[in-house]
Amino acid sequence: MQNSTSPEQVESEQNIEQVRTLILGENSHLVTDTIKKEARDIVGDVFSEALHDRQRKDGSVNKVLMPLVEESVAHSVSHHSDKLVTSLYPLMGSLIRKSVAAFLTDFMEKTNQLIENSFTFKGLKWRFQAWQSGVSFAQYVAAQTFVYRVEHVFLIHRETGLLLNSINLNSHTANDADLISSMLTAINDFVGDSFSINEDGAKEQLQTVSTDTFNLLIKPGPSAAVVAAVIGNPPQKLSNQLQLTLENIHSLYGSELSQFSGDNGVFDNAENLLQDCLLSKQKSSTSNKKKTPWFAWLLVIVFIIFAAERIVNWWGNTQLSEKIMELENQPGVVIKHLDIIDNNTIKLNVLRDPEAISIREWFAENQISIENIDITEHSIKSLDVEILKARANRILLAYPKIKAHWQEDTLTLSGNLEVISIEELLTALNYNGFTKELNLNIDDLQSISMVNYSDSTEVRAQLFEQLVGRISATQLDFPLASSEVTVEMEKTLQNLHQYIEKLNQLADELNINFGLLVMGCSDNSGNKQTNEQLSLERAENVSEVLNRLGINRELMFVTGLGQIELSGVKSTSRKVMFNVIYVDKVSTSKK
Repeated sequence: MQNSTSPEQVESEQNIEQVRTLILGENSHLVTDTIKKEARDIVGDVFSEALHDRQRKDGSVNKVLMPLVEESVAHSVSHHSDKLVTSLYPLMGSLIRKSVAAFLTDFMEKTNQLIENSFTFKGLKWRFQAWQSGVSFAQYVAAQTFVYRVEHVFLIHRETGLLLNSINLNSHTANDADLISSMLTAINDFVGDSFSINEDGAKEQLQTVSTDTFNLLIKPGPSAAVVAAVIGNPPQKLSNQLQLTLENIHSLYGSELSQFSGDNGVFDNAENLLQDCLLSKQKSSTSNKKKTPWFAWLLVIVFIIFAAERIVNWWGNTQLSEKIMELENQPGVVIKHLDIIDNNTIKLNVLRDPEAISIREWFAENQISIENIDITEHSIKSLDVEILKARANRILLAYPKIKAHWQEDTLTLSGNLEVISIEELLTALNYNGFTKELNLNIDDLQSISMVNYSDSTEVRAQLFEQLVGRISATQLDFPLASSEVTVEMEKTLQNLHQYIEKLNQLADELNINFGLLVMGCSDNSGNKQTNEQLSLERAENVSEVLNRLGINRELMFVTGLGQIELSGVKSTSRKVMFNVIYVDKVSTSKK
């Protein structure tokens, strides 16, 4: 029987539609416009209550708002960090203190558990059994101390099998999430393709995968599946939580799941929903009496005793080191290296002047008694005033006619001494750190003539040869491009004059004729012809001074050698040198 509509009914419906259009407007725009105008007030009146009711119903408000708040805070930190720091500054101190206190408390608890589980017979037993089972010690301990504990939660797209998001109790295993997701999808497809189809016409789906210590709980949904990796025996409570989380994900991400094209970035905020699945329950203790970790306490006591001993030894070594370093206050002693081993062995490496105090003597004076002392000494020439005084006193013992006194840090000598003895004294003093430019004054030291020569011809000849050697060793150094004889040079020439007078006396006794060769020279810088003339001027000026002192011109032969062409002597060849040429009066042959 075919239904038919009478003309009256059609007309009535058209009239009703016209009235509706007059009242609500075209496409009901009068109502929607009015609602839009009042929407802020309408929503404002019920917004808080609506959020409260929805949060109580399924807790989804926090899960939705939390990612938005985190993104807002991250944006604020990146772009308005100064304002954020200013706002949070008053809270930082207390927050940091609370955070540190909480960290220390948690650290102590975990350390205590680690000690109890590691340094006890039970802990060693667990390590052996974990090794036998082929699992890590941490996983085995978790299996023994927890009824169950969720280690990982995965969110997997049903159609593609791709991992959308995951959360891990231990973040270091996060890199295995994609691999685990692929393996689960492959196993599930194998089960669905290999076994019979159920009554609803759908393929069989895995619900659990179990090992000796591990279980995988799989909750499939229309578009996604939630998988939990659990240590221990999971209760129904965990299965219910997985189902609730899966429903919330489909409710909040329904369009994203249905339109998924491989980009899992839109599911980053789903981590907050997965977080609810990280449940655990620890096993209750079988005994109310708390066990005392005696072995752990023994280790702590041993450690405290060892640390105390090391601190005492360190303090003793420090005090002893400071006392030994006072040795450097002694004149002529420098400590290169000091090593103290366990407060009873010393390795000491020092630089010491022979005139300084003995190291072992100083140890005895300061009452430092050490069983083993290994001292390595290296000799040095110290310029300390006390050491210089000791050296000078030792040298002057051989010259009783010389008087010495100190003016501040300068040694002043006075008295009369033969020229050769004066030279020997000055040589010894110069070798031991005394120079006329620095700390030696010999203005009051007078030379006397050599008298009472031995009647032995051999002794006279030996003295003659010594004077010839001293004269030949005498040199005068001139400044660059200068031929002027300075005051210092005149003092040297006065000594040379005395040598020649004594040489003349010995020459008469030995029947020898001699002459003095005065040779000027220059370095190899500048013009060669000019250098030759300059070297001759230097020799002539020196001979003029010697002539004024009493040496006959006929006794001297003056010559200029010009520039010295020797490598390495460019700056030291501006000199006047002397040599003695002598012959027997009986024979004309040169010796």
